[in-house]
Amino acid sequence: MKIFRKIGLFFVITFVFTILLSIVQQLLGIDPTQVSLPQFGPGIAALVMLRLFRKDQVKLTVTLKDSHPLKYLAALVMPLVVPAILFLVYNQFIAPISVPSINGPAFLVMLVGIMLGAFGEELGWRGYAQNLLTRERNNVVAFLVVGVLWGVWHIGNFQNGPVFMLFFVFSTIGYSAVMGWLVQGTNSNVVLPTLFHFSVNVGFFILQNALSDVRVAALNGMVWMGAAVLVVLRSNKRYQSADKPQFVPSQ
Repeated sequence: MKIFRKIGLFFVITFVFTILLSIVQQLLGIDPTQVSLPQFGPGIAALVMLRLFRKDQVKLTVTLKDSHPLKYLAALVMPLVVPAILFLVYNQFIAPISVPSINGPAFLVMLVGIMLGAFGEELGWRGYAQNLLTRERNNVVAFLVVGVLWGVWHIGNFQNGPVFMLFFVFSTIGYSAVMGWLVQGTNSNVVLPTLFHFSVNVGFFILQNALSDVRVAALNGMVWMGAAVLVVLRSNKRYQSADKPQFVPSQ
């Protein structure tokens, strides 16, 4: 099966499990602010694809051993800088905004839920889809395709209008580009994008009271799209060419 058909199948399976997990979440009455079961849809879809196409020899790498500590620090800090600046800009020039209040124990539970959800998503988006596309095409095609699919997957954001959604997709493309750059030379280690994704969602919590404002989406989207352009311009030719690491066959 051609690579883009596989990515399309992965996307369909992701949507199916996302819907099923949404139903389970409602039936069990699980608070989505504590843990969001639909976020595990991409990870489950990745496991299904690995089972269906074992000959692809794609390996999901989850380790703390193969990356420099500064990469982990960068993955945690970079996604928090932009929302912090947007918070200050919005509060100063647009309207007063406050960080939602939450008590200590509930906040810790929320952080654990955000981390688990980020891991569930990144197993699929970066661990499988972007990993496979990078190997078969190149890093630029990989982050563009996965960035768009990842953005569209957040189907609830369509309620904020097409302009909002356009800029939201810009942001997911930018996130994907930076994460693709971070995992270079790590066999697509899922830990790095999980930390990055975690910080992105913590940033969303900081901006929660203005998150549906198209102006915030526009500023965020343009900043991260700019980051994607910068990554491509500043990276060596190896980033823009197919990466052909040796993969260990799935057991």
